[in-house]
Amino acid sequence: MRMVNCALVAFLVCAASISLWSQSVRDPTKNRAAIIALEQEWLHASDAATLDRILASDFVHVVPVDHFLTKQEHIDWTVKHPEPKDRHTRFDKLNVRLYGDVGIVNGSVIATDPNGKELDRTMFTDVFVYRDGHWQAVNGQENGIRAAPTK
Repeated sequence: MRMVNCALVAFLVCAASISLWSQSVRDPTKNRAAIIALEQEWLHASDAATLDRILASDFVHVVPVDHFLTKQEHIDWTVKHPEPKDRHTRFDKLNVRLYGDVGIVNGSVIATDPNGKELDRTMFTDVFVYRDGHWQAVNGQENGIRAAPTK
């Protein structure tokens, strides 16, 4: 029995070492680039397959109507309500912070008409987790920007 316990402990130590080694091998610059690429793809995605790949199974989208959308609810809404063809969106600010297997993205999205006139601006926070060899979004929240009151 003692030998089995020793073998189990050795296995667990090796598994933990491999896990820590794999985390340290990942390049932060490549991780940031991968997350930014996912953000760009997500910004313009309107099909279920793309969204299914980007969003983790436990994804939650906080929306300002006292509801938390599940992954499937988010996908269904996006597919049923695609962005109008004459509306263009882009990131204005985008900041990625990495904490091991977690990436937090803060930014703003600007929507414009074909002439470049700003129609809308939102601020957002997305949270990504590195699982099974790739990054996926586990949480999203966005807030519309209101004009500051004039004095």
